[in-house]
Amino acid sequence: MSTTIAKPRRSQADRSAATRAKVLAAARDVLCAQGYSGATMHAIRDAAGMSLGAIQHQFPTKAKIMAAVAAEFAAYRTRVYTEAIRAGATPRQSMENLIDANFRMVSRPEMAAVLEIHLARRNDPDLEQEVGPGTRRFDRRVRLWGHFILSAAGIDNDKAYQSLQLLNNAVTRGLTVEYIRNPDMGLIERSVEVWKKQMLDLVFGP
Repeated sequence: MSTTIAKPRRSQADRSAATRAKVLAAARDVLCAQGYSGATMHAIRDAAGMSLGAIQHQFPTKAKIMAAVAAEFAAYRTRVYTEAIRAGATPRQSMENLIDANFRMVSRPEMAAVLEIHLARRNDPDLEQEVGPGTRRFDRRVRLWGHFILSAAGIDNDKAYQSLQLLNNAVTRGLTVEYIRNPDMGLIERSVEVWKKQMLDLVFGP
């Protein structure tokens, strides 16, 4: 006589986390494929394969979904960047590791998705309200990392670093757009090597 062992039922928290992950993955995919204007609640619903009610139970508005997409990617970048900095034996190596880790993000679909979100913030007050605070916290964290690396190297020029950070952000976003247009990672990597040398030489000297 055979017996069937019932699978343990997932908890409400597990089901909620699974729904959340599915919605965020669908939102990211729709953002990459159709841009921000195309990432409607109905498009995300269709991509996720669930009811609109189930999605709105987790995320009442599109802006809240977008904020969660951005926050999840910021948390991932924070972990990657922290590990990269700690792996450096010297301040220059830590900065080089940080630059390398940053530019590896260019080819990730999350980078394109979050770029769409940030471009839309200027014309969407609800989106700005949801996404803006987290974005500013992440930017402050990146500035602090740079400040600590430079302090360890005996360099006290925070304004110069802020200018370099702004330029680095511009290059990162620009290369993300170029990768979307022409996903040639070899070309991106060669371009990054040129930019990285300029950055390191400006900060630490040749």
